[in-house]
Amino acid sequence: MTLVEVIVALAIAGLTVGGIVSGYIYCANSAVKAELAQAANARAMQRVEETRSARWDTSSYPGVDQLLATNFPDEVVSLDLPGNNAPGTAATIRTTIAPVSLAPLAPPLRTIHVDCIWQFMGGEWVTNSVETIRSPDQ
Repeated sequence: MTLVEVIVALAIAGLTVGGIVSGYIYCANSAVKAELAQAANARAMQRVEETRSARWDTSSYPGVDQLLATNFPDEVVSLDLPGNNAPGTAATIRTTIAPVSLAPLAPPLRTIHVDCIWQFMGGEWVTNSVETIRSPDQ
């Protein structure tokens, strides 16, 4: 074997190992991002369930309306990864509640929009959003 053949073989082996290592790092980061996205979605759904459990009764006297955006202020939560003792990623839960229609004869419906905003590894900002429509209690 000549010295050139050895250098070419080492270069090919180095490129192969480098490709394998970078692929592993990419897959590991993608798995962490997917877990954080799932945790953020669960936190957003938790807030939607909180708004769905708020009392909004238009048929009683006096009417009760707890489904107001002021009752659901922005909240900073931690997105924890399962099986990991490291501190979680901070996320902000933002809730927006608005009427669907302002027409006088339209049914009283409200849209509930919840955003869970978090940052992945100190760089990319990610927003998980959940939206639903709710009617008054019957």
